[in-house]
Amino acid sequence: MKHLFLLSALLLAACSAQTPRVTADKGAVYGVLTAQANSAFREKYRQSDTSSVYGTEKETGIVYQDDMLNYPALDELYVGLVGQALSSQQYTVHVTAEGMSPRSQALAVGDVLRVYNDTGREQSFFITQTPDNGDGIQSFPALAAGSSANYPVLLAGTLELLSENDVNLKTSLLSRKNMAVKRLKNGETYQFENLNPGQYELIFWYWRLGKIAQKIEVKAGESVRVDKSLSVDSIMGAH
Repeated sequence: MKHLFLLSALLLAACSAQTPRVTADKGAVYGVLTAQANSAFREKYRQSDTSSVYGTEKETGIVYQDDMLNYPALDELYVGLVGQALSSQQYTVHVTAEGMSPRSQALAVGDVLRVYNDTGREQSFFITQTPDNGDGIQSFPALAAGSSANYPVLLAGTLELLSENDVNLKTSLLSRKNMAVKRLKNGETYQFENLNPGQYELIFWYWRLGKIAQKIEVKAGESVRVDKSLSVDSIMGAH
């Protein structure tokens, strides 16, 4: 039974998360990140008949259609740890006529996006804050077809990388000062090691759902475990 197999796999991942090794003067944080459909969707599927769009047979689990969010296959889940100064990182964004890849990226303020323009035409890219974060904007020189350029991200919050030439080209960004980032598949474990003792903030994010933030304290010689599941229910409940 597919849904029981998936549940077992997620439980196995949660149980098998390895406790990071720590030294006497450093700490760590680790855990498992998952994502799932909201409770109303799961209940509607549970009560549906076998001809429902939500699946062909309950024994096989939810059969995801092309226009549905396929939770087991998600591979752009992010965990960010805020609170420790880091060197600048660089991330790659490939742009074709069909869209941008990846569709989302979590990063720190000051990190760089290396953007490759493979659309076959000149593009003028810019980064903007979403309306609930402010009205900041970063504009960049036009990028010729077949060229690439480095775009430093100087804005914080929920952002978008867009093109003035094609409204269908878009990548969602989540930016914070001093944030280390891990990109995960659904059910994978994460670890942040060699941390100085102190207060930190964990941010769990998937661009189509939103984010959950949680403050933690890291102590010398100890590992903190934080497992999290992203869904409409959990994100709404966190606000």
